[in-house]
Amino acid sequence: MTAQPTHDEGDLELDSTFFVAFDLTHRALKSGLAAASPLNVTQYRMLVKLLAAGERGVAQSDLGALLDLKPNVVTQAVNALEVAGFAERRRDEGADGRVRTARITEAGTAHVARANESIVERLYALFPTEDADHRAILEAAIAAGASIDPPLSTGEPGRFAASRALVSLELVKRAMETTLRERCGASLAECRVLQRLGEVGEPLRIGDVASQLQMTAVAVARAVDRLAERGWVVRLASPNDRKAVFAAATEQGKRKQRAVARTIDALARTQLWSRLDDGQRRALARTWRVVIADVQARKEAERKAALGRLQPLT
Repeated sequence: MTAQPTHDEGDLELDSTFFVAFDLTHRALKSGLAAASPLNVTQYRMLVKLLAAGERGVAQSDLGALLDLKPNVVTQAVNALEVAGFAERRRDEGADGRVRTARITEAGTAHVARANESIVERLYALFPTEDADHRAILEAAIAAGASIDPPLSTGEPGRFAASRALVSLELVKRAMETTLRERCGASLAECRVLQRLGEVGEPLRIGDVASQLQMTAVAVARAVDRLAERGWVVRLASPNDRKAVFAAATEQGKRKQRAVARTIDALARTQLWSRLDDGQRRALARTWRVVIADVQARKEAERKAALGRLQPLT
């Protein structure tokens, strides 16, 4: 039985730091895949699932539920895998022979091995692994991430953890996007901006929000525009800088911030902590904090390096 998470410790809260680390890790996983595979993320997720199923394969009708995909998307993805030679479909012998099972081929297994190596390389490039302790944390976090998505069976092979972590993070992200929109009426990006404003408790310049959340200024500006349309934030101007636009939560926005916090806490319990043991939970928590600390250190180094290139005004 999976141990229940401990909720009285702040290091397991899904604050803005978590979402920054989650997004950076997700991007690294996807870039590693793109560097080594012609498959898109959906197709690769399916291939990894077929690998886990082994020779028995998976009924095509079950793939949608396993990967949270619509039937037409499943069909398109299986078609692409079949054309690439990475999967094959067979009709099961049954009452009417209409059930089609998808299985991975030897070429598909070899492709996962190559792509997984590239994904691992990108993760190590993102994460500061010069220190042995940091490498151990990263490896534990990859194993934890791979465990988030339930295995198809107790005998599922534990190979290619980085690829299985990509599958897990995709499912978690989809769950977050869907649940936040349904319960809070806002996108994940909008909720992240609202969450950060709540953490700071004061107006923030849009450019600063983008920097702190590792989002583009355009994405943050669009999110602020939509939040302002709902009356959840107000845009403010600075008398000292006409180009600067600040965002601050309104009273209605503050109530929505609490709703977002409750929803995120529930998502943490159902999508993350309940699926991991205590050691795995803490490995993930440590990992995202080390990632963010490293990102901040690199930015500070870049800022200091830029100071050395300053020249007098003429």
